[in-house]
Parts: sequence; structure tokens; C-alpha cells
Amino acid sequence: MAGKELPSLSGVKLKTRKRDEKVKYDASNFCEQVVGGLNAAGGSLEDVSQYLDQAGSTKDYRRYAEPLFDILLAGGMLAPGGKRETRPRFELCVFNAEPMVEALREYLRVFVHLVRRYKYLQKSLDEEMRKILKFLKAFSDQERRSLAIFTGLCLAEPLIPATAIGSLMTSEILVKEGLSLEFSTAMFQTWINEKGIAHIGSVLRKATLEKRLLELLPPQRQTADHFNAHFSQAGLEPLVKFRQAQENASFKKKLREELEGLFEHDALAEEIVELCQQHMASTSLTDVDVTVMLWRCIMGSVEWNKKQELVAEQALKHLKAYTGLFLPFCERGTPQLTLLIKMQEFCYDRMNFMKVFHKIVLLFYKNDVLTEQAILKWYSDAHVAKGKSVFLVQMKPMVDWLQTAEEESDTEQPTDKTALAPDDT
Repeated sequence: MAGKELPSLSGVKLKTRKRDEKVKYDASNFCEQVVGGLNAAGGSLEDVSQYLDQAGSTKDYRRYAEPLFDILLAGGMLAPGGKRETRPRFELCVFNAEPMVEALREYLRVFVHLVRRYKYLQKSLDEEMRKILKFLKAFSDQERRSLAIFTGLCLAEPLIPATAIGSLMTSEILVKEGLSLEFSTAMFQTWINEKGIAHIGSVLRKATLEKRLLELLPPQRQTADHFNAHFSQAGLEPLVKFRQAQENASFKKKLREELEGLFEHDALAEEIVELCQQHMASTSLTDVDVTVMLWRCIMGSVEWNKKQELVAEQALKHLKAYTGLFLPFCERGTPQLTLLIKMQEFCYDRMNFMKVFHKIVLLFYKNDVLTEQAILKWYSDAHVAKGKSVFLVQMKPMVDWLQTAEEESDTEQPTDKTALAPDDT
């Protein structure tokens, strides 16, 4: 048994299963077939769309997605660096389109229909846009502008995610030579006209690009002033304001963290005021921003009593120690009105503070933080809807007294406000 010879398959030809056969990757042949089919389909984008829809059943779009999108965008396959093969060429591509929104909107419809019909192409289109944006230097001015408008339309659709435009900020060559700035200007003009700044902000935040807009400018010009001047001149003031808002949010976050540290260590009032003034001098933060931040930090540094009858005494005692902090920043009416609104919202959001609002206002009035004009303005038309009916009733006695005192001051010597202010019961 041990010496028995086993059967051999020598001389027998094994047949490979069809599913195991490896087909050679031949992008050039695919390109030749697709370009030939597109050119023969007709001279309209509708004909192109119909051909792409039907050809997907016989052509391997999944495997040849990159050359397919090269053809539709640039007219032919792109070599590394963006150089295009001369033959074959598809003339009805995005690069050859008139750089106008309405003209390129027709191309967008072709892409949308194709990606919806063959959903697996979605990721490939994202990768294609990332790649082609790196090659901007290899394209003509007209081709770059057409591509920029098309990209803006794709982002507005949305057909691609904002992460696809990240190379505009990361490519040193594009940034240094101003190509990123030129391209993004046309792109943002299209995008904002299609969907508005709210949509742009949401998409940029999702892609974590909202704080990187300055990186679109050449290195020596990456400042807020240069950004504001360029995009304002391009008619993109909403984008300028959006970037400023993102910058302010960062400044506010830093100030709040530092203020919370000072309050936690019972810092002197002079230290707190000095810190706020330093931030105002070195950033774009205003007296309104500082006033709001002070209010939030002061009210957030205490664990409030949950009993309504006890929280009033606790709040007034706590605030009395800090009212002086607001004086340097509440010299104008705007921060005073903003402070009143923040007080109103704070008291409305906490049920145990509902009956304390007017007492807080009175405290700030007696300590010269709030003026008669600001309180009367808030009462007449500057209040918000939160708790409006409750707080206006609370404030009516004080408002009546202020109006009476104002009328009497026209004919008599003004009297000390702390003596004449209404009872805070």
C-alpha cells in the first residue's frame, strides 16, 4: 500500500473558470471606445447622457471610472501632472464649455444623471475632483474658469463633498502662484449664488475647512485684511463675514477659557478688565462680545439654588461683586441692550430666575452699568420673545418711574437714582 503510485494529471490541460480569468487593465482601449461612442452619439449633451446611460451595461465603469471622468471633464485621459493625450479627444467636455453658469449647468445634469444611475461612481467622482484640482497649473485660464464654475455647481448640488477641494489649500504650488485664490473666487461666486452663505458654512464646517480659508491666499498675503479686500472686491462680502465670524468664535473661545480660569482663582477685577481689554486690542472682538462673555462666565461660575425664594438673594449678592467689570465695556447703548437681552434669555431659560429679572436690571441700573435710555429702549421694542409677557409686566413699575423721572428732570434738578429707584420687591 505504501509503495502504490498515485495517479498523475501530467499531460492534462486544466481549464480556468471564466470567473477566475483576469482581464488586462487597458484604459487606452476603454478611452478609445468611449470617446468614439460619445462623438458618434450626437452633438448635444442630451445625446451624451443617453449614450453614457446605455453604455454602462456593456462598459466596465466601475473599473475604468478614472478615465471615464477624465474624458467627461478634460476630453481625454490625463497623465500625471495634467498633460492630456492628444488622441482620441472628446470635444463636448467641461473644459471646452463656455465659462458661464447656465452653460455648465447642462453639464452638471449629465454628471448627476450618470452618478444616480450608477451609484458606485459617486466615490470615484470625489477622487477624480481631488486629482484634477491638483493639476490646475497644466490647464488654460479658460479651462480653469470653466472647471471652477462647474466645481461650484457640484458643491451646491451637492454632487461632491467639500473635502474634494482641500488640495486648493494644501498644494504649495497652487497657493504660491495664486491659482488657488483665482480658482476659489470663481467657485465661491457660483456656489454662493446657487445656495447662499448658510449652505456654504454648513458644508465647510462638515469638512472642517471653515477655519482654513486664509490658506487659499499666497503665503505672503495670508492675512485677514488681504482676504477681506480680495473677496469683497469680488462681490463675496457674505464669505468675508463668514470667515470673520469663524475667527471671532475662536477668539471668544480663547477669552472664555482664560476668564473662567480667572474667576475660578478669584482674580482681582483689575486683572479681569485688563485681560478683556488686551483681547479687544489684539483681536476683532468688540465691547459687545466682551460684555456677553463676562455675563456668561459670571453666571456660569456658580451653582444656583433650585428654590425660587432663595435664588434671588444669591444672584444679587453674586452679581453685586461683579457689576463694576461691565462699566468699561457698557459705555455705549449697543452693549447695554445686548446685556439686557442676555439677562432676559438667562432668566427665561431657568424657571427659578423668572421672578428675578427686574431685580437684576435694577441692580445694574443703580451701579451705572445700564442707562435709562437703554432700559426704555429694551422695554419699547428691543426685547426678545422669550418670557416677554412676564418680564414686561415685571419691568412696568420701573419703566413708569424712569419716564416720570425723565419728565421731571426737564424742570427740576435730577435726584440721586439710588434714592428714587422703585422698590425691588
